[in-house]
Amino acid sequence: MGCRVRPNPLEQNILYFSQAMSDITTMDSQIRVVFFHIGSGKLGGGEKMLLRLLDSIDKHRFKPTILTQTENELCERARERDIEVAVVPFRGSLDTYNRTLLSNPLLQFPALFRIAQFNRDAKPCLDRADVIWCQNMRAVLTLFPYLNLSRTPAIWNIGLGIEDDGIVKKLQWISLRTVDHVFIESKEQAKHVFGENRFKHHKDKFTIFHKGIDTNKFDPTRFQPPNDIIRIGTAASLTPRKGLRYLIEALPAVLERQRNVVLRIAGEAPDGHKAHKQELRSKVHELGIEECVEFMGWVDDMPQFLSALDVFVLPSLNEGIPGAVREAMAMKVPVIATNVGGTADIVIDGETGYLIPPKDSQAIADRIIQILSDERTAQQMSERGYKRIQDKFSLKAYVEDYERFLSNIHSRYDDSLD
Repeated sequence: MGCRVRPNPLEQNILYFSQAMSDITTMDSQIRVVFFHIGSGKLGGGEKMLLRLLDSIDKHRFKPTILTQTENELCERARERDIEVAVVPFRGSLDTYNRTLLSNPLLQFPALFRIAQFNRDAKPCLDRADVIWCQNMRAVLTLFPYLNLSRTPAIWNIGLGIEDDGIVKKLQWISLRTVDHVFIESKEQAKHVFGENRFKHHKDKFTIFHKGIDTNKFDPTRFQPPNDIIRIGTAASLTPRKGLRYLIEALPAVLERQRNVVLRIAGEAPDGHKAHKQELRSKVHELGIEECVEFMGWVDDMPQFLSALDVFVLPSLNEGIPGAVREAMAMKVPVIATNVGGTADIVIDGETGYLIPPKDSQAIADRIIQILSDERTAQQMSERGYKRIQDKFSLKAYVEDYERFLSNIHSRYDDSLD
């Protein structure tokens, strides 16, 4: 039998002390980033992208915290991933959503008081931050008092941005001057949102970030697409900006050439756009194509939805760099998209997909027919699109770019304090 050696108490204490000091050093060396996200209740594309980022970020180097105004599914999913969450409620008029607040003068003055109140309540969370990330312009304006009094570097993350007109133009200007950095998906998008002159004046603040695709999740080898009928599909919120009526109007011309075609539309109408969903259904009825159009509603398993498609079409009137297009290319589905915003940054016309003008139903129909009639070219195009996603738009590359940028701005901030 072997004998047990009683541990030396002094050695044990030294070991515990060393471990404790190591933990403290790790905590001190972490870059603490507060992600201020104004929750809407649903787990949409922006929320999912944020979760993918925070799930993949190096937790030894970064300590992320989600700051939000309400308990929602984002909070629940974040906690499941051991991501810290701070919920600071909006009060009174501040809880009024976006455009309503901007268009009602009676709400604006009370909202200023509520903004000050929110900044006071959120201060303990914000004071711990080395970097503050704001989801959109509303988030920047909500934190306006704190960001102007604090030297903490602030990032404004822009998905699509708001049209640069009226009171919004003034608020864009205030937000741009408030933050240190602006994350946006393409230079063309920045020029569209802010205007050519303002973009040039503040170009040093802008950093182009292409959102990444989880190439493990969007894996075309996982599924065997059915071949009994031809499926044309799109995935978009049911709003006028997505241009879905032009895709619907293109379908009769396609059906003249291919009778076994179904158009599948994945997506829901957000608040304020329920009437548009009915308009789209009315257009389908008017064209007599009810049997050929399926409104799928919200789709949870997007890879499987895309795997069943023969063609993916996004007829948007305005975009950043659309995630749905990247996801379709990652699933080796031939893509047709309107040449708006930063779409051309990912879709190389005639090589990785087709670019068409917005509001052009005939162009949509022509390109769909072209893809369906030339299987060899369509396959080559989808292979090149897949490779482009792997090389330029993977989640791994996106996270690495984010980590590098956050480290750099934190280092510059530390140097400025010395």
